[in-house]
Amino acid sequence: MTSPDRGWVEPARFAAIATLALATLLPEPGAGQVWSDRLLGIPGVREDLPFSLLLGPWVRNDSYSEHPVRKIDALGLDSEDDLSRMRLVAQAIAESNATLMIRILENDVVLLDSRGSTLTLPYNGRQRRLGGGFRGRVLEAADALTIEMVAPDGRQVDTFFREREWLVRWTDIEPRGLPPFQIDTVYERPGPPPDADSVVTEPPPAIRIVPPERGYGELLSGRVEIQTLIIDPRIVEVEFFLDDERVRRVRKRPFGTRIRLADPPRQQRLEVLAYGENQVYLGGDEYLLNVVDRPFTVRIAAMDSLQVDEAAAIRVTTSLSLPRAATLEQVEFYRSDLLVEAVRNFGGQAAAGAPRTIQVDALIDGGLPDDFIRVVAKLADGREREDAQLLQGSEYQSEIDIQLAQFQVLVTDRDGNPVSGLSPEDFEIREDGRSRPAVALRTAYDVPLVLGLAIDSSDSMLPTWSRLKYIARNFLATALTPGDRAFLVDFDDTVRLVQPLTSDRPLLSKRLDRLIPMGGTALNDGLLFSLLQYRSEPGRRALVVITDGADQHSRSRPEQSSDFAERLGLPIYFIELDNSRAGTSDAAARRRNRERLRRIAEETGGRLFHLELHGGTRWWAEPIEQVFEQIEEDLRHQHVLTYYTDQPHGAPVEPEIRVTRRGLKRRSAVPLPGIE
Repeated sequence: MTSPDRGWVEPARFAAIATLALATLLPEPGAGQVWSDRLLGIPGVREDLPFSLLLGPWVRNDSYSEHPVRKIDALGLDSEDDLSRMRLVAQAIAESNATLMIRILENDVVLLDSRGSTLTLPYNGRQRRLGGGFRGRVLEAADALTIEMVAPDGRQVDTFFREREWLVRWTDIEPRGLPPFQIDTVYERPGPPPDADSVVTEPPPAIRIVPPERGYGELLSGRVEIQTLIIDPRIVEVEFFLDDERVRRVRKRPFGTRIRLADPPRQQRLEVLAYGENQVYLGGDEYLLNVVDRPFTVRIAAMDSLQVDEAAAIRVTTSLSLPRAATLEQVEFYRSDLLVEAVRNFGGQAAAGAPRTIQVDALIDGGLPDDFIRVVAKLADGREREDAQLLQGSEYQSEIDIQLAQFQVLVTDRDGNPVSGLSPEDFEIREDGRSRPAVALRTAYDVPLVLGLAIDSSDSMLPTWSRLKYIARNFLATALTPGDRAFLVDFDDTVRLVQPLTSDRPLLSKRLDRLIPMGGTALNDGLLFSLLQYRSEPGRRALVVITDGADQHSRSRPEQSSDFAERLGLPIYFIELDNSRAGTSDAAARRRNRERLRRIAEETGGRLFHLELHGGTRWWAEPIEQVFEQIEEDLRHQHVLTYYTDQPHGAPVEPEIRVTRRGLKRRSAVPLPGIE
């Protein structure tokens, strides 16, 4: 909160004059009652307090607020020394008053300002000593909230009251040895009112199933551990069903169990139902186990010589393996570099549905012996596969049972900077001690990106909120290219899917604008919930998590999010905004949390960026922009490395991948099961 050397205010000039003046000054009100209803329903908001409608987050409206420095300059002080000192006081007020959070904790009123300073005072009027000669008390806690702060070098009184949809703050300052002055500040809510349509497109789930751990391509059988993510805190009981038969009822957190699956393994449906007190149904989730899918592959199955109108021709028969969710868009046939035919009509075989193999034929005019035939298949989600054969000696005998293995790789130089301009020859791949040639290396621009952005929207994020949203919006606009998709998650006391996967960048920006900083921090839940959004989504993948501190409200165990993050293997980038002035115990918890985040980032090929945000208001804008630029640079330099393995389909593929070019290092190489 504002420190005593920045001023004080007198409660006398309240009521009718202010109401008349503000009624002519302020714009027409919006849906303020929606805000009031939301605020009275959150933890820490006391409905029985007269000043309850002052609580929550506020952002200064500069159009209707007095600027402290300009007001000082208008005083016309004769002493240059006094003017300089007054400007320092006014500048401190301008910086601290940019945002405001008012909350109630137990019997105290708590104010958080835009510099991260917190003031905690009992609202019963008793004076509290705050150290360093500071004393504070609440003078009025009725329709208005008036707070007095006294220090050896001055006195400040702040009076807060509601004028329709706005919070008005009168600040009277009496700096010792300087003329007194007053500042009027008008606040508004930091975004649109949180009505039913403002944030989520559908109600948040009460519970989610965490996919059981298994090896890459492995099928599950026998006794398997099942974990859940509890999102609704009212859950007291969870029922587990396997193929519509109830197998467990669990009443103990974290609501996990072990279930015996079929042996030999087969596809089975797992379902959970969650209940509150008195068996009130709160929600459920389901997950298909051992779903057998096909990889996306293309093979030239046969090339037969023909005579068409007395001219030599070649019939090329291509076999395409299509995954369950894939929609085939186009198959292109090339003779060397010349496009001969593009097939787009496949009947009902092209649409998403069951895993399937289809054949596509094309006639190609006869070519020279050194020509080659190349076939490129494209899916609607942007994925491509190709195969090629020389015309000479190209009689196809039999299809080899091999699978396509793909890994998302990031290569850096000695200074840790990501590099581009690589080729398949720059990689050495060894599997079971045998060398495997890389057949393709595709750049970030060739393979669509699935990007997750998870933002901590707890009330302690308020001091950085406006600028952070602006920078995050620019990041989404520049990091996503056509064909890329992103989703948006926010977490405070609980978690919400603000925007499911979409390629609509304006929609993402709109959803980002509607986030409101309020509540505590459930970092582990936010991380695990975000990872669950990927499931089997194809393409390059990355998750960016923005938070400002240690976990306080998660219902999942820390190791749940850590284990699942390492198992999923996609790169996770943590941006930790440290604006705390925490005590020893809280600082120790933050350090432990930071080390856990660092380990997750390193093991997944991501990074942890820790930014100290103590001090003034310009500390963080440039550093956080640089962090987003580094993440964007990493994403632009991701490659997808492809090679063929003779491991049977579904078998784990665990190669050793090394960069052979001197001075370069492989920072990460994670399998892409969604596009195998």
